[in-house]
Amino acid sequence: MKYLIFYGSFVILAFYAVSVLSIKCYVCKEPDRKCRDPFQNDTIFLKDCSTIGMGNATMCRKYMWEIGDGTRYYMRGCAVRGRVSRKQGRDCIERLGTWKTKMWYCQCDNKDGCNGSTNIRVSSLIILLGIISFSYSQSIQTIQ
Repeated sequence: MKYLIFYGSFVILAFYAVSVLSIKCYVCKEPDRKCRDPFQNDTIFLKDCSTIGMGNATMCRKYMWEIGDGTRYYMRGCAVRGRVSRKQGRDCIERLGTWKTKMWYCQCDNKDGCNGSTNIRVSSLIILLGIISFSYSQSIQTIQ
């Protein structure tokens, strides 16, 4: 019975680690000129998505709009849904809107400011520790 409680706590801890840790993304928008490209990865914009009401975010997103006269506007933030190429860790899409407006948006989860894989590593580590301790307890039980 005590082993069941012990290993059950590892499973709960693994799920807890996934839910507590969240992705960090750069969050900014116009009219802040520092949000524009070329973007300086200024830590003042790096935000934990859970602290801004986006706790279930799994990736980061960047939007860029270009209007007919060539003026560009930028916005960066957290994203809940989307697709990211596993090979590249990011995807960008270009859309043409009305009144000669172009829009690009990129989403990523593979590097600083796009660090969604941390959650998986932490929970995998906890599960691995559970397996190791289970194996260890079984070997001790066999010796006794």
